[in-house]
Amino acid sequence: MKTAHCDWNSAPQKKPSPCDRYKHACIVCRGFVYLYGGRNTSSLRDFWRYHIVKNEWEMLDCSRDGPEELEEHSMVAHKGTLCIFGGMVDSAFTQAKTPLWIYDIDSARWTECCNVPAETESSAPTNRKGHSAVVYHSSMYIYGGYFGIRGISQEFWSFHFDTRKWLCVSPPPHSPGPGPRHGHSAVVYHTGMYLFGGLMGLSEQKDLWKWDFVSSSWSNIRTSHGPPPVVGHASVVFKDFMLIFGGGILNSSPNNDLWKYHFHTQTWKKLSSTTKANFSPKMYHCILGIGVDFQTTSDFTNTFPSHWKSEQKDRHQLVTIPKHTRFSSCFRQQPPYRALGTQESSDAIEMKTFSLPLEPGGFCVFQTTPEEAEPDPNAATGLLSKDKSLHLFVSSEKGTHAAARAAGEEEGRDGQRVTAAGEGSSGTNVLLLVGGKPLSGFSEISFWQVEFDGL
Repeated sequence: MKTAHCDWNSAPQKKPSPCDRYKHACIVCRGFVYLYGGRNTSSLRDFWRYHIVKNEWEMLDCSRDGPEELEEHSMVAHKGTLCIFGGMVDSAFTQAKTPLWIYDIDSARWTECCNVPAETESSAPTNRKGHSAVVYHSSMYIYGGYFGIRGISQEFWSFHFDTRKWLCVSPPPHSPGPGPRHGHSAVVYHTGMYLFGGLMGLSEQKDLWKWDFVSSSWSNIRTSHGPPPVVGHASVVFKDFMLIFGGGILNSSPNNDLWKYHFHTQTWKKLSSTTKANFSPKMYHCILGIGVDFQTTSDFTNTFPSHWKSEQKDRHQLVTIPKHTRFSSCFRQQPPYRALGTQESSDAIEMKTFSLPLEPGGFCVFQTTPEEAEPDPNAATGLLSKDKSLHLFVSSEKGTHAAARAAGEEEGRDGQRVTAAGEGSSGTNVLLLVGGKPLSGFSEISFWQVEFDGL
């Protein structure tokens, strides 16, 4: 991973914006950051989405069939839906409840999954906090968490999105595993779920475990060097690395360490970083990856522009084409704009302008599911301008078709980056830090970014 600099900067956001919070849940889906609940002075039940292109927050409705006040819950995305699990206040009612809500982005409607009947109560997980949730293929996998006075869980559940049924995941008898824990993190890479740290009893952990979805077994990955024991940290997948940020020991100050774990070499490295005066270490925060080198779900059904305008650099970034991208017919051709002034040679690239019809929220949704229609032959690499038009770089008609073919190709399920013809290797990847404890002194949510150089 090439990191010319690792400099945390305050990310741009306009008001209105969410209040600062911790123990909330965030996810990136279709060019937006979605945020639900968490804790400020009390538990929250507000629902927001952040427009990555416009740098604006929008409060969404959750009054009808939506979740209640939640903290230490989970949220994942799958094919245009958001799935929230757990996080309810402990009570006799919630101890027997399966707290699961599904939000359909297209219809902006919530569906609350019904309570589990008493005779089949064991066939679904009950309310918990501090668990982990990941997506692999068409299922969500839940591990661990705590039940309040009932203690810590080592339960492992899967929820199939298509059938909407739960299944208890059972490892081989007498096999080792992470055991009961909460406040850990988990990510999916290839055919494995990687679980790190968290609390086991009253002791913070620094162990790393892998669940193999193929063999249905746990293995402990032993390394000689790595992060210290932590709880309340967060992790994401970037290329062939797992990035872990923040967390700490309970009843002490959190850290602002950024670590990377290389899946192939099974080695850790601490990344050097610089911070601003008002940047504070965080616990119970969220980190999100913006850019095609960050993984959003294991089957890569979410896309978003890698355009990201920072406070320090008001510039355009090339929109690189993620895997599985199918461009919809939202591009309408306009007269050619001009040739790039920086191109002096005979192979000068022609720039054409396409209108960008905006959804509410200012983003043209890219269709991403493999079963959808063939890509538009006019699709190619582009950059987003201030007037929300999309300038596409086309070297020739043949190059345009090649770019569209590249966007439609599937190169396995491992999330390998697809580079369109004429694109080159530029592109910006941004790690976004949202919220966390301690709360900032400002009313708006803590919002920071660090930019990684594209390869």
